[in-house]
Formats: sequence, C-alpha cells, structure tokens
Amino acid sequence: SFDSFIRLIRFIRRLIHSFDSARALMVPISLATQPIVTQAALSAGSAALFAGVGAAGAKRASAAATSLVLPAAVAALRGGAGTAAATEAAAKAFDLTRARIRLEGLSAYGVTTALLMNAALRIFSSTPKKLQDLSEIKDEDAKKVARIENYVTIAFSVLVTITILSGMYTTITFSLLALYSKTALGMAIDEKYLEFFRMTEPIRHIGFDTYLISLLCFKGSFICSLFLTFKGRLRYWLSGFGTLFLMYSWYNINTIMKFASTLLFGGA
Repeated sequence: SFDSFIRLIRFIRRLIHSFDSARALMVPISLATQPIVTQAALSAGSAALFAGVGAAGAKRASAAATSLVLPAAVAALRGGAGTAAATEAAAKAFDLTRARIRLEGLSAYGVTTALLMNAALRIFSSTPKKLQDLSEIKDEDAKKVARIENYVTIAFSVLVTITILSGMYTTITFSLLALYSKTALGMAIDEKYLEFFRMTEPIRHIGFDTYLISLLCFKGSFICSLFLTFKGRLRYWLSGFGTLFLMYSWYNINTIMKFASTLLFGGA
C-alpha cells in the first residue's frame, strides 16, 4: 500500500542519514570546501523524497541531500559556520600560539638574569673585599701583592654592582612586557597587543643589551672572586684559566648572536 511505501522511504532516509554521519568523521578536509547545507535545501530534498514520483526521483533527491549533509557535518566538526570563517579562526589561533611562544622567549631573559643576580649576590657575600692599607706594609713584594689585590677588589665590586643593576633592569623589563602582553591577548585586543609590542621595541633592545652586560660582568666578577679567594700561584692559574674560558665562551655567544641576526632577523 501507499502507507507502507512511505514508511519504507522514511526508513531508507534515516539509514542514509546515519551512514553519512558516520562517514563525516573520516572525510578528508578538502571536502569541507563544498557549500554548507541549509534548512531550505534539506526541506527541498525531503519534499522531493516524499513526492513519490518514482524511484529515479527519490534516488536523485537522496543523492542531493547526501552531497549537502556530508560537508555540513564536516564543517560542524571543524567548528566553523563556513569555510572562510573556519579558515580565519584557525589562522587566528595559529598566530596566538606563535605570540605565546614569543612571550615565553621573552620571559626566559628575565628568568636567566634572575639566576645570574642570585649567583652574583652569593659570590659577593662569600668573597673577601677588604682594602689593605699599603702604608702599613713594609715589604715591597707584599706591598705589590696587596696593591694588586686592592685593584682586583675594586674591579670585583664594580662588576658585581653592574651585574645586579643591569640584571634588575632586564628582569623587571621583560617581566612587565610579558605580563602586559599576555593581559592584552587574554582580553582579545590583538591590535593593542601588536601596537604595544611595536612601541616597546627600543626598550626590548636595551633590555637585551643589559642582559649581555649582566652576563659578561658576572663572568668577570667570578674570575676576580677566584683571584681574591685563593693565595699564591694557585690564584694566578685559576684566574688565568677562567679568563681564557671567558674569552672562548664569549666568542661562541657572539657567534650564536651573529647567526641569529643573519638567519632569523635578516641582518637587522
């Protein structure tokens, strides 16, 4: 009868819809470039399906509904209202991820400099820093050694002071930059974040320079600490070895910065 035929058509339609929904989970991403299904298109397909004009008409209507439902399911799985909107949202998420990675790189400067300041303070507190009165020393050789120790003590104090002051500037600067940049990203004001990052570029350059100054002065203060802590020939051997290693390490650091400037930043 006609009612039985209608029930059969409904059962076939539900079966096709279930099969297409299952296939949507495995469909290639390229299929999502097809148009999104609309309620009017589904209604037209259902009307053609129930018109009962023949098996060929029902087959064509079912194929049309399938071609529309499948891309719609894929677009829904991708979380977008359309191909362009989904692509734009994905691009924004990709940029946000890169911005977070860059901010983590900025935070690394502050963390490293904080460790340098802590080590500098420990060296400063454990190294003898008393200046000797040369007028009280009668022996000429002892007076010469005392004069050298006074010079090294002054150099040590100056280097530690520069290390701590430049390290404080670097730590506070990059911590504030990372803090306010993450706040802007969290508030979804990307334009203000980009403007803030552009306007603070000179400050970041100064912060990087003070980072290098802090690193170099810390190494120099450590060598001075070796000279002041030990006595006799050992102090000359240790301080000499430390100076050679300082020059070698600084050469490698400078090489890394040159490669980064040429390859990553285009020689800027």
